[in-house]
Amino acid sequence: MIELTDDQLKRAEQLLKHLPGALPKAVANAINRASESARAEAVRKASEEYVIRPGRVRETIDIAKASPAILFARVRSKGRPRALTYFQTTPKQVPKKRPRGQLVAQVKRSEGGGSIKSAFLARMKSGHLGVFNRTNNLTSTGKVELVQRYGPSVPQMLENPTIQQFVEQKAMETLEKRFDHELDRLLKG
Repeated sequence: MIELTDDQLKRAEQLLKHLPGALPKAVANAINRASESARAEAVRKASEEYVIRPGRVRETIDIAKASPAILFARVRSKGRPRALTYFQTTPKQVPKKRPRGQLVAQVKRSEGGGSIKSAFLARMKSGHLGVFNRTNNLTSTGKVELVQRYGPSVPQMLENPTIQQFVEQKAMETLEKRFDHELDRLLKG
């Protein structure tokens, strides 16, 4: 959580005492810019740490913006665990013949890809491409049951302590910078 200090708010109140209602607007604008910055940094850092496209991270993040009446913003990520095909897998497409080697998947950039025993790539009737394993169970139609393999969800990626600390630090820097900018803008009028 990032917030302005009491000293910053008291100083701003002294500077803007001749402009009624200006302080909440300045704070709300600074908070909103900091929340936009937090989202951008979260997307960038998650894409650096994990083998996932930035757009796939950005689509899970929403921002509840601040207003002069509500001086609070929330940056939240919602999502389910992602199929392994959202990350890097080899092979990338369903092979025509059964491959000799095992399927390899890489989720984090810092770790090499790991082979997944007995896993294979398959395209479902819906068109979904996924990494699957067969189980010992049978379906109601008598076929062998398939279980899809998943990687982490985007919220789990963003809970990574290194990503969280980085995003909070950048958001705090942006909040302080933008708050000073808003004060200057209002004083110069």
